[in-house]
This record gives sequence, C-alpha cells and structure tokens, in this order.
Amino acid sequence: MGRNQNKPNPPLEDIAPHIHRYWKRKNDKEIIHLLKVHHIDTGRYGLGLTRFREIREALGLFRSRKQGHDINSIHPAMLRLPGAREIVGLLFHEENMSVPRNVVTEYFSVFEPELVRERRKNRLRRKRFWAAGVNDMWAVDQHDKWKYKFGLALHSGIDPFIGFIHWMKIWWTNNNPRLILSYHLDEIEETEYMPLVSQSDPGTENFGLANGHTLLRQLHDPSLEGTLQHRWMREKKNVMPEIGWSQLRHRFTPGFENILDVGVNNGCLVFRWVFIPWLQKELDSYRDRVNNTAKRADKNKVLPHGVPSDMYEHPGDYGVLDFKV
Repeated sequence: MGRNQNKPNPPLEDIAPHIHRYWKRKNDKEIIHLLKVHHIDTGRYGLGLTRFREIREALGLFRSRKQGHDINSIHPAMLRLPGAREIVGLLFHEENMSVPRNVVTEYFSVFEPELVRERRKNRLRRKRFWAAGVNDMWAVDQHDKWKYKFGLALHSGIDPFIGFIHWMKIWWTNNNPRLILSYHLDEIEETEYMPLVSQSDPGTENFGLANGHTLLRQLHDPSLEGTLQHRWMREKKNVMPEIGWSQLRHRFTPGFENILDVGVNNGCLVFRWVFIPWLQKELDSYRDRVNNTAKRADKNKVLPHGVPSDMYEHPGDYGVLDFKV
C-alpha cells in the first residue's frame, strides 16, 4: 500500500466506539496513540491527526475552542458546590460542554466569590497507603451518612492502586453480608476476573465477602487452602475507600441532600422507592466521571498518574503489574 500516510483509514464503525470512550479527558494525540496501539491494524490502516480531527468533529465531538463558551454561556449549567476542576469535568461529562478551566475560574470569581473563599479554607491531611499493582486488592467500605437521616445506605468497591471505582451502590441497608458479597460477585462476573485479595473494615457485614472471596481464590489455587484471602483493616486504616467517601461528600452529596431534605421535612417517606433508582443512576454517572478523569498531579505520589480507566484497561502502558485472577 505504499508509505504509511497513504494507507486507508480504518472503518469508522470499528473506531467510533473507542473514540467516544477515549474522548473523556484525552487529547487528540493521546487518542490516536491508543487507537493505533490497541484498536487499529497498523499494517493495513493509517490515521493522521488531520483526518482524525475530521472524524471526531463528524461524530459531534468538539474541543473548547470550537465550542467557544464564556462565563455567560455556561451559567445555566453551573453548579454551586464543586470547585473549578470538578466543574470542568461535570460540564464535559454531563452537559457535553468542553470548557477551559480559566473560563470556569473566571465564572467563580464573578458569580461565586464567597464560595471561592470558603473552599480555600480547606486543608489536606496526608495518609499513606501501599499496593503492589492493579487488581492486587479491591477495598470495600460502607457509607452511613445518609442512613439515619434518609434511610439510604451506600457501599463502594475500589482498586486503591489507581483509584478505579468498581462499584458504588445505594440501597436501604449496607449491613447485609449477602448483599455485600453480591456486589463483589456481580463485579467479578462482569469483569470475568478477580483480585488477589479483598480488603475491608472488620465489620460483621463483611464476613460473607471475606469467606466468599477466599473460597473463590482457593478454587482457582488449591495451594491457598487454609489461608484467608481477605485483609482486615482497623478503623481509619482502610484509607482509599475513606478518601473516596470524602470526595463524594465534597463533590456529590450536598446538592442531593437539599432535595432529600424536602421529602423528610414534608413527611414524604415514600421517596426511597422513587429516589433509590434515580440516585443509583446519578452515582453511576459520578463513578464514570471519576474513572475517566485524571487525578490532580501530586509530587508526593509514587503510584502511576493518569486516567484510572486507562490504567485499569492498559496497565502495561504505565509500567505497572496486573494481578487479576
């Protein structure tokens, strides 16, 4: 077919789903690289930057410059509580608006100066956490802040090495061992693999998870018979899920609490049946947004830096090991 630049482009139906997926917080050159490495037969097809941009825009995916937003055009879609970095992600994932961070920062300085001053008062307490690689462990934890006020209980499972959220569930309880185990088993069934070990606080609700995961590991590796393939972490030591709940409290829950308060104050206690499916959908969107957004750069962090979903899908590209079973 001659030189690389004269090769035909790959069929659009083959690459369009991957373009839509990688569009979440990756630039054009990064997307092209991932397409060529993982999805395009480069012996048959070629794809350059100019042609890729034409394909991307034909799919309705426009960058910030083409969308041309300013502080007035983003006003109807703005939320009061998240910070500038989180708002950029919310606008992109929820509103399909690609907005430069400087526009969001300008918006806050003009319309929300008091909130800017409030957020600057926050301080970070640093904690340490160790993990060997992707799927070395899945750490689970429950969140009870809504349980006693709204009758809603949350539960999450995270790969702490890269901060990838496997699940974030809401139900009327998070104390049922069978329910907690079902979250874990559903994720294993969906991904078709499991981690080396599971990890949780030493609550009775996690006994089913500990025993169930240990049994699965022993079925795959009989040499593990007589060992526990679960790690118990005392209070405040299950660091990564605790960080995840802290971020959820900061970035997600305040706005929804205002809505739920209306039901409580007016005695509308049927809201569980109405709000659980809706809140689960919102939590799924939050999970997707977190998994497809790179964490803020941190010079103190020795773990790989990047988009969690990319590191989870292609750990070798980041020079890390994958321990999935």
